[in-house]
This record gives sequence, structure tokens and C-alpha cells, in this order.
Amino acid sequence: MGALKIAQIEYSYVHEEIIRTGYKEATGIDLIEGFLLNRRITSLDDVDLDTAIDFYNMVLTCTTITDTQKSHFASALEMIIRLRGKSFPELKEVIKDRSKRNKLEFFLALRNITDLADIDAVDRVEFERYISNTFVAKRIEYIKIIDIAKLYAIEQSMNDLHPHVLRYENKLIYLTYHPNIAIAKQFKYTQVKEPLFFDFSLNVSEVLKRQVFALLKNDLEDGDKVSTHYLLQNRITPLWYLYKYCVEHEIDDISKVTNTEVEGFIEYLNTLPIKSTTCSRAAFKRIRKFTFLNTPTIDWDATAWFLERFHFSEGRVNLSNPHEAFYFDDIAIEENLMFLKTYIKYLLGLSDRLSITSIYSLYNTGKRFLHYLDDKGIALNILTKADIEEYITFIQKQDVRVGTFNSHIAEIAKFIYYLELKELIAPIGFHFECYRGREVYIHNDISVSKEDQKKVFEVLDKFPEELRLMYLNLWCIGLRINEVCTIKGNAYLFDGNTAWFLIYQNKAKREKRVPIPTELYELMTEYINRNGISNDEYVFKAPNCDGPYRSGTFRKQMNILFDKYGISETYQFKSHGYRHTLATELYKDGANIQCIREYLGHASEDMTKHYIDHLPNMIDQLNEEYFASKNKEDIKWN
Repeated sequence: MGALKIAQIEYSYVHEEIIRTGYKEATGIDLIEGFLLNRRITSLDDVDLDTAIDFYNMVLTCTTITDTQKSHFASALEMIIRLRGKSFPELKEVIKDRSKRNKLEFFLALRNITDLADIDAVDRVEFERYISNTFVAKRIEYIKIIDIAKLYAIEQSMNDLHPHVLRYENKLIYLTYHPNIAIAKQFKYTQVKEPLFFDFSLNVSEVLKRQVFALLKNDLEDGDKVSTHYLLQNRITPLWYLYKYCVEHEIDDISKVTNTEVEGFIEYLNTLPIKSTTCSRAAFKRIRKFTFLNTPTIDWDATAWFLERFHFSEGRVNLSNPHEAFYFDDIAIEENLMFLKTYIKYLLGLSDRLSITSIYSLYNTGKRFLHYLDDKGIALNILTKADIEEYITFIQKQDVRVGTFNSHIAEIAKFIYYLELKELIAPIGFHFECYRGREVYIHNDISVSKEDQKKVFEVLDKFPEELRLMYLNLWCIGLRINEVCTIKGNAYLFDGNTAWFLIYQNKAKREKRVPIPTELYELMTEYINRNGISNDEYVFKAPNCDGPYRSGTFRKQMNILFDKYGISETYQFKSHGYRHTLATELYKDGANIQCIREYLGHASEDMTKHYIDHLPNMIDQLNEEYFASKNKEDIKWN
């Protein structure tokens, strides 16, 4: 059969399909048939979106018809496809404009969609592409109609018994099409749509995709409730940029990122045309933390260990100044990184009496040592005595205090000895104790003078109530700053004669009970009862977050108030000064060292002596008084 004959048969078949739709405009039929025949399209079933776009633009540039006919027949193929497809009577309820409704029904027919609930993110992208390439006037208004139809379908489905939650699939998702209508509607009027599309169909690491999806789902469904604006600006948009960055830079696992990759993300953001202050390293930190906290078992291979995952006994963590995480992302030599992780893991499980603050000090010292080895290209398993001597010389040149130097060397020794004991490295036989410097104790007088105390009390009534009461606890009891911040509702007792204060001391790992002024007891119990604070609750809570008041926040707020009222002109707020003041006053009033030690909760009398200020002056004064009483006598020296 000749080519002409075949073309005529194909032409005839398309013609019959058009006629069956009821479309009768001859010019439109000729335009459609000629266009499809030229494309070798033998059935309307084979018409796709690109074909429809090309037909629309062909008609607009056709030279054989008038401008009026161009405007009329540009949508002829749309009409044919729509007439062949399913009708959606329900759309009349939500899309009043017939022209817009026709556009959508054409698209649904072209995509073989017979249920509005089946509209997905890919359809949304394709519909926008079609509108953008075939329609100019009120383009945004026309694009909106597919969202209106989908949201209508989601709302109708809310009465069924299926859980309306996001499920992971290897496909593109669009947050405005979330299966829960309340969540979906949050994004209905979002102007910048791009960060609402997360493409999990990409050919990248499945681990990465699931990590991003898990946090996205949590933010939308399970996390704390925040405003839509906050959700978009501080969570979804940074996560979208982060996912895009990880895909482009072939990062397969968020939990294994390096500090270089984190810094690269910051630089990446600076190259974007739209700067976002919220898209910072915080985005990396948030997903790393979420991933670490939600793995079935602790991921010791992660480059950041978030301490919230661990359940430490009371006293190991200073809740007023907690350490959030151990980071291992900035150590270049892989063997050294593994050794440090092994050491810190050992310390975390070692003893309930080893505080996280102490472990953090060992961790920071270890990292400083390993950074030095990174620069030298030295792995711990080939470390020599000469390497350690060079490092000690390097530290000595830093002009640090002798006590600081000794502590640093002792902590490095603990690290090395651990590795040797566990046979992770060969014995080096280095004697760290030979390098300890001789410390000369210098007493620092930091007691708060009567004059400075008076200045504070003259304006104390102007302080916020919680800061006023925290200061009074410092002044009356000589507490450490973390102890003030972590006072609980059951801390104040009265036995009928004496008021008492009860607190758990992190440093001594025991409870302490000391007498306090009745006035302080009355102030505190009134505040506790008025605010409905239970026995196990913290009396002073951190603003805008769970847990006790942060010690850093307390210092900052007190310094602001001291500046405001002119106190800082002669006295800078130092919380520990009140422990010195109390110890000094008790000693001057005749209390012995052992009594003061018990009150302050010190481990030794020597520590307590360091807290008694003016002690040298007291000795000089007693010496002068002694000789003054003897000046009338004839003193003879043997």
C-alpha cells in the first residue's frame, strides 16, 4: 500500500475520532488533522502535553487564518481532548469560571485522570508548564485551579478511616497536596512555590532521601506547632536548600557530613540570588540532630553525637549550662577520628560520677591535640616520643598559665594511656609527669564589698521578679550559679523553728541541706505557690524553652540590669563572688573552716580556704594587735 494511501487512512481515523466528540467547526478540524498528520500522530490517544503546546503555538503563528480565528482555534485541540474525557460536575462547586474549568478538564483528560484525588505533584508541575506555554493573561489565576481541585478532593477524603499522613515514596511531593487538609491549606497561598516541592524520585542515595523525608514529615505532622510563616522560613525552606545542596554535592548520609561540607553549604547559600538568613549551619545541625536522635540504635559512626539521646543519671549534666553534642566532623585523619570516638564512648559509659562537663574538657583537649596531628600528618598509631615532645613545646609557646598547661598535659596523658591500655596503639612509654610545671597559688579576692551590695539592693526592687529572687538566693546562700538556676519546688523546708534549703550538688554528687533566713523561705514559698510550681519542677524556667534557667542567660540579664542602673561603673556582676563573700563573712563571725566547708559543699578544707578573702589581711591585723598589746612590755629575743 502506498504512503499516500496510508496517510489518508490515518487521516480518516483521526477525523472519525474528532467527529465522535461532536466538534463540528470545519476550520478547526482541518487545523487539527493537518497538524497531527504532519506529526505522524494517528490517534488522539497519542496526543501528549508537548503536542498540545505545539498545536497552540502553531495556530497563533499560522498565516492562513485571521487574528480572530487564531484566538478562537488555538484551543480547538483542547476542546476535542476535553470532550473525549471524563466530565467533573463537582468542579462547578469550586471553580465558577467556565473557561478555567475547561482548561483543567482538558488537562485531566490528557493525563487520563478520572478522579480528582489522583492529581499529584507531577501533574501540578505539568499543568503549570502547559499554562505558562499557552496562556499569558492571568496565568497565575489559571495555575491555581489545579490546587483548588486537589484541595477539594483532599477535604472530601477527610471523612474516610485512612490515616491522613505523608508516606515515603520515590516520587515528587508537593506540600500543598499533603493528605491532611489542615496541613495542606497552610501552603495554599504561599507565593514562592519552589521550596514546597521535594523530589524523592532523584537518582541519589536512598539514605539521604529518607533522612530528609523523616525530618520533613516530623516538621509537618509531629513537631511542635508553629506559625506557617515560621515553618516555611525556618524549617522547610532551609531543609529544601540543604537537600538541593546534598544532591548537587553527592552527600549520601547527613549523619556522616564533615565540617568542610557544612562550611560549603554556607558558601553555597551565599551564591544564591535570594539570601536567606535562616538557611545557615542551623539547617545541617537540625537534621543531624533529628537523625541521630531517631535511629533505632545509637549511631556511633555519626560525626555528631547529640547528648539528648543518652539518659544520664542526675548530676552528670549541668542543666543550667548543658553541652549539646560532641562533634567529630573536623578531624582529617580517619584513624585519629576513630580513636577519639572510641575514647569518648568509653568515658560516657565509664561512671556516673564522671560529669559531662569533665568529659567535654577531655574531648576538647583531645580534639586540639588531633588538630595539631592533622597539620603534621601524624596518625596516633605511629606517634613517637619526639612527636609528643614537639607538641608539648608547641603548647608551652602559647603562653598559658601553669595550671592550665598541667591540666592539658594530664588530659592528653589520659587519652594516650587509654589507647595503650586497650592495645589500640603500641606503648610509647612517654612520661608526661616529668613535664608538669610548678604552680604557685595566687589568691584572688572577689568578695563583693558592702558598698557594692548596697548599690544592688537600692535598685533590686526594679529587677524582674525571677532575677530578683535568683539574686537573693546567691546573696543569702552563696550558691553556685548552676545551683541557683536549677532550684526545684521542693527546695525550701521549714521544721517549725528553722528554714532550710535543699539542693543536689552536681559537683559533689550529693544533696546539701543548709539553714537559710526565714525571710528568704517566705519569699520563695509564696512565689512557688503563686505560680503553681510542683515539687519536681524548676522554680526558674528558661524563657521560650524547656528546662531550667540557663546560667549564661542569667549572667547576661544581670549585666544588662547592672549597666542600666549604673552599678557596673564600679562593680561587674560575678556570681561566684557571693560564695567568697559568704565564706569570708562566716569566718569573720567566728565560724570554723570545717563548718564553712560543709555549708558551701566543698570536698576539702583547702578549697574552702581559697574562698575566704582578706585572710592575709586578717593575719596581719591579728599580728599587729598582738604586738600592740606587748609594746609596753620589754620584749627580749633569745
